[in-house]
Amino acid sequence: MVGGEGAGPLPLPPAPGNAAWSGARERELPLAEAERRVHAEIRALGWRSRYRVLDEDEPTATQCELWHSDGTEVPYGLGSGKGLSAPARVGAQFEALEHALSGPLVFDSLPVRLCDAADLLSGPFGADRAVRDAARQPGARLACLRHSALDGGPDFDVPLFLWAPWYPVPTPGMLERRSRLGDTADYRSMLSYSVNTGCAIGATDDEALLHALNEWAERDAFSLFLLCGVYDRGPMPARIPREALPGFLRERLDRAAAVVGGPVVLLDLTTDLGVPVVMAYAPALAGSSARYYGLGASLSGETAVERAVTEFVQGELLAGVVAEHAAAPRERPARRPAERPTFDQVVAEHDIAAAVRERLAGHPRLLACAHLDFADRLADAPVAGVPPETVPPGTPVARQRAAVVERIAAAGHRVAAHRLAVLEHGTTVVQVQCPGLERFHLITKGHLALPGERGRRLRARDRV
Repeated sequence: MVGGEGAGPLPLPPAPGNAAWSGARERELPLAEAERRVHAEIRALGWRSRYRVLDEDEPTATQCELWHSDGTEVPYGLGSGKGLSAPARVGAQFEALEHALSGPLVFDSLPVRLCDAADLLSGPFGADRAVRDAARQPGARLACLRHSALDGGPDFDVPLFLWAPWYPVPTPGMLERRSRLGDTADYRSMLSYSVNTGCAIGATDDEALLHALNEWAERDAFSLFLLCGVYDRGPMPARIPREALPGFLRERLDRAAAVVGGPVVLLDLTTDLGVPVVMAYAPALAGSSARYYGLGASLSGETAVERAVTEFVQGELLAGVVAEHAAAPRERPARRPAERPTFDQVVAEHDIAAAVRERLAGHPRLLACAHLDFADRLADAPVAGVPPETVPPGTPVARQRAAVVERIAAAGHRVAAHRLAVLEHGTTVVQVQCPGLERFHLITKGHLALPGERGRRLRARDRV
């Protein structure tokens, strides 16, 4: 089904109440109001949205595109949502806004400052491998954004390349922009560390920050599992059996199994950060590509499970879109700058399985991480229940945000944020950094982000 806000022929069906919204406890607006808000923000920007529901059964996934009023694509304005139909539709539109407003479109509005790479070593990125690579370049200066501390410490500068993968790519347009700024770094050795972790959108500042922080906890946990459990073949995380789930989560899990035609296993990846993280995994199908998994993180264990399962379904439905795109004959599109890709190019960039296999063919342990090749070890996983509810139901979003900051800080990591955009009706896009949390999960994209101090310490612990 295809529809849109101001673009498609189909009217939007009425949205159900918040009870149907996965993660409603982390939202500041009821679902119907959130939908009105996102439509108002898109209209205020002079854009239009168009969405496509990928499957009529639930949970499902929806894909959203953002278009300028003249019919041209908004750069990076492509998003997807998951869950029941209405939340998936709303989530897709918010995500499309997030991607557009954390991409090159906002570059000229950012208060960028130049920092000597060597000076960054005295701050929270002093142990960061990529920043240290930059500091080895004589006189290198990097474009940075000042992030405001959330943990009570001093504010600090964050290199753009760490969170904006479009920035270090050596396209003519970006090379010219970097030169104009006075950014003299050679980013070739640092590309493998660039990832948009911590970019998030919310109806309010606290909502956006909470989702960004949960994303850091999720990707750090995934990285540590791949590093310690798969690469090192260390202890397996606990498995959550179907019978441990409440009824509505059993239904979600059964839907995931039906989508792939095989069992889906849940693993508890929660780390010392104390934020529940769950992975959904299809053991009969994984091992040949970095598909067949989903992740979820939340202070609520049940919400973490639901997110992992609905992300699994979303991933499979989106994989069908990628396969459909690859098989369809297409006319060569009009020439566009590489830093302003078409939607077709963005979709095509997800078709990476063959490239990952080729890149890592000589490194079987890394390839096992990239392809999630660990099904043979599931029998070693101890059995446990659903991760706990780590804050009481009804805890305000602001307090949840503060709780995640406290947990990350207690593990020895700084936490800071920059507001990339605050829209007319209050919707906020943020960029959060937690120096020292791991990025090894990028191996699933074929990029080797070597572990930092945290990863090395936890690997050593598991070997004892």
